[in-house]
Amino acid sequence: MTQLHLVATALVAVALTASACGTGTRRETSLQDQVQVTGAFKARPTLRFKAPLSIEKSESWVTQAGRGDRVGAASTVILQLTITNGRTGKPAVSTLDKGQRPLDIRLGNQVFPSLAQALVGQRDHSRVVVASTPEDAYGSNGAPQVGLEADDPVLMVADILSTDPTTVLTSPTGATGTPPATAPRLVLADGVPARFDFTGARKPRKLVVIALREGTGPVVESPDRVAVDYLLQVWGAPEPVQETFSKEPTLISIGTSSGAIKAWDTALVGAKEGSRLLILAPPELAYGATAQQDIPSGSTLAFVVDVLGVG
Repeated sequence: MTQLHLVATALVAVALTASACGTGTRRETSLQDQVQVTGAFKARPTLRFKAPLSIEKSESWVTQAGRGDRVGAASTVILQLTITNGRTGKPAVSTLDKGQRPLDIRLGNQVFPSLAQALVGQRDHSRVVVASTPEDAYGSNGAPQVGLEADDPVLMVADILSTDPTTVLTSPTGATGTPPATAPRLVLADGVPARFDFTGARKPRKLVVIALREGTGPVVESPDRVAVDYLLQVWGAPEPVQETFSKEPTLISIGTSSGAIKAWDTALVGAKEGSRLLILAPPELAYGATAQQDIPSGSTLAFVVDVLGVG
């Protein structure tokens, strides 16, 4: 099990045992003065403090304030997270360790109480420091797999890379493009994508991304939280197997281990908010040999994706 999986597993498990906390920004115990955090945003932070650090009440503060969307109480956030043992002063685990990826977590029951409360209300691209009691972090069990005992206080540095967009378009914007004759034809019903017509289309051997509309808003980065409407149809099938155009847009994570399929991770990066994309995904960039509900193994997939919000 990788260190990243250890962090993610512990984050979920502790929510079942940890008590509610009183994370705040008050400085009665001057924890902010005792802990110095340096380093650039998105880079591994350096923490300097005198160990063992006594933490009687969980506290948090911001060392870099972002200007993006605010984190909501039920938001999904993409974080770089570094955890340090407050008793020993030693690093425990970090998503910035070699070979690791950012965490993609939903607040509420999937994260430490102290960390969740510290993140709510903060803006995207902020760096948040949390000094947490053991009860508000790993609970009574600790996390010996990463060097944290049951009574160890912890320091967490969370860089908010992205969160759910708070502004979502109702439809794509920008100039309309003309797809090549070899691409499947998108059929509209009352102006809304309804299905693909594969007559005369050439089945691709590699990923194909065609901008049907060129948006003018913020650019999708990796990683990012994105609001989309989409339609999915198996190549050659008469009808789609999934669509959200008749529902609310869906929120997805791009560039994380628990997010979208590989084709989307590649195709959406660089797209602007307001874009409509035609994505043709060969099996190795979709679900490969693993069959999904209504999607046979080895399927080439055709998507139309409206990028309606970028976190």
